[in-house]
Amino acid sequence: MRIIFSALILTTSLFSCGQTNRQASTNTNYDSLRIILENMVDKDQEIRRILIDSIGIDSPNAGSYIKQMMDIDTDNQKGIIVILNKYGWIEQSKIGKKAAGAFFYTIQHSDSTLMTKWFPEFKRLADIGEANKVECAMMEDRLLMWKGKKQIYGTQAKVFRDDKKVAIWPIEDPKNVNERRKKIGFDLTVEENADRLKAIYNEDEQLPIKSNR
Repeated sequence: MRIIFSALILTTSLFSCGQTNRQASTNTNYDSLRIILENMVDKDQEIRRILIDSIGIDSPNAGSYIKQMMDIDTDNQKGIIVILNKYGWIEQSKIGKKAAGAFFYTIQHSDSTLMTKWFPEFKRLADIGEANKVECAMMEDRLLMWKGKKQIYGTQAKVFRDDKKVAIWPIEDPKNVNERRKKIGFDLTVEENADRLKAIYNEDEQLPIKSNR
């Protein structure tokens, strides 16, 4: 009960503060932050599990669940921005891997502006083992796709072809993509990932003439 109460106090404090120094103080309550961040992860993933695994994103009934997902994403983004401005992107050794995932999921499901701003810090932490390298690779691929460039690891799929089918976004040096994926920590090959995403994969896929998010 005391931990939950502390989390509520911290939430109130976070959402009432203005721009502050991103350097966390020595008395930062990481246990309370962990509760808040893990709750963000649970909400983010549960609505997507329901929508994708239970309802089906193409279902006529998907509309209300998509709206719920968008509302959850918006709420999570508001919360994560406050935390980022106060503490920066917190190392996973301080809050645990699940809680650290809140930074990835929330930013990954935001827009290119927020992602562009925070990706360098994410990459810095991933390079020193303080953030998830696979998740960092996924964000890098998404940023490249949004910029109309070829991705590196083949994690991103979307509708961009004339046939209007979901396909893996074009990949730089596709011959060696599975080697890169294995090195960074992916369990699946790009072909297996395409099957998981129900997407077409063509290693000779070219960038569309005009790319829109």
